[in-house]
Amino acid sequence: MPLKLRVTWRNAGSPLLPDALSDVQATADDAPLSLAGRGPGLREFEIPAGAARVALRARFSAAFNAFEDVPALQQEVLSVEQAFDVAGGGKALSPAHEAAYGQAHPLVDVKASPGLALAQIRTDFVDVTPFWMAYAHYTDEYQREHRPGTELVALGATAGEPKIWFASIPEACKAPPDAGISALVFYRPEGYAYTRIDQRHEMFGLNRYLLRPDPDPGASCWARDVLALDPRDQSRWVYLRCGFEEALAASGKAVVMLHPWPSGTSFGAATTASLPGLAEAAIRALWGTRKIGVGRNGVHLGKLALAGFSAGGLPLWQALAANTGRVSEVFAFDARGIANAEATILRWYGGDASRRLRMTGGHQLDANAAIRRRLAGSAEARVSSLPPDKSGYLPGANPRWDHVCSSLEEREKDAYLSADRVWHQFAVYGGWPEAGAPRDVTFLQRFLEASGL
Repeated sequence: MPLKLRVTWRNAGSPLLPDALSDVQATADDAPLSLAGRGPGLREFEIPAGAARVALRARFSAAFNAFEDVPALQQEVLSVEQAFDVAGGGKALSPAHEAAYGQAHPLVDVKASPGLALAQIRTDFVDVTPFWMAYAHYTDEYQREHRPGTELVALGATAGEPKIWFASIPEACKAPPDAGISALVFYRPEGYAYTRIDQRHEMFGLNRYLLRPDPDPGASCWARDVLALDPRDQSRWVYLRCGFEEALAASGKAVVMLHPWPSGTSFGAATTASLPGLAEAAIRALWGTRKIGVGRNGVHLGKLALAGFSAGGLPLWQALAANTGRVSEVFAFDARGIANAEATILRWYGGDASRRLRMTGGHQLDANAAIRRRLAGSAEARVSSLPPDKSGYLPGANPRWDHVCSSLEEREKDAYLSADRVWHQFAVYGGWPEAGAPRDVTFLQRFLEASGL
């Protein structure tokens, strides 16, 4: 019986994995092998007698027609190479260790039986960053304002919803201290509805969270780090940038921040018990494409943390309820629904003494304070609620808040300093410095630095 190599890949029917653009080749002792069989998601090769080394190379590309002002695009979304030693007297293939991983390729699972090696390629997530940058509005703003210290990757899910996930990767993940790389999954308020990769997308709502504020008085009203006048109607622009990328980089934590991109209000499987498996698949995809854990053996999902802002609290609490045994930390940025989720939060928090809960408030000050009272025996190292009450928004209580309000005219101060809608936004872009700490440390950076991630 001739020795065969059968190559398959997951979700072969996806538009991101068209069969016509799936280039799967094999060589034996550097000589190309002809296909012995093929089909959607399948290629098979026969290994000639006497061969000592077999190499597999797979290149997957996606292509989309022209759309509005974007020309037709074809881009590689995944590339995998794996070598095999012929063993067992020419009757088996043994995957060779790849130097970049210290083991076999993390995206190739090999099962062997007499005369057959089955190599399944993990194609759960592929890199769709070039497509996103072509189709989305405001990508030029991101590319212009993004600073070194993190890398943004748009991941396309080849099955299920949501179809797009973003991974914000700090430098600490490139060479992490251990193989377990944590994931912080962030749930934002609802976005626009989408059904395809190849449609018009909007990056403004992602830039808002990722990019840092601009202290330049000449910066656009939304990019400023203080409340500024909107030139369209002279109202105060309160949706300031949140600086998530800077917080990730400055924290020094080996944490990948995942942003499942909702269609409308739907986060699909990202709020279900499937979340840990999806986060694990995303971490493995990033490792397999050398975005994280370069040169490290056995990279895997470490701790799993959840975060949510505003109406993003609703999917946040759904995800927590579905994964109470797996979630290590929760960052609730004025998260809607927290009062109704109190029982879930307390049950989760009490399940393990290492779990940590961080809350910020604007609209949810009273609900946060109620949960903090229920956890009165917990040290600040495990649970915090910032500001602790409305007094945190009084002039002089918080230098970060005072700075944000520094451009207000006297006639505006009473209205803005007591406006829940302004507090609500500050709860995600702002900060509450510890004594002696720099003013510009955000809530997210502080929470990450104090985390066990």
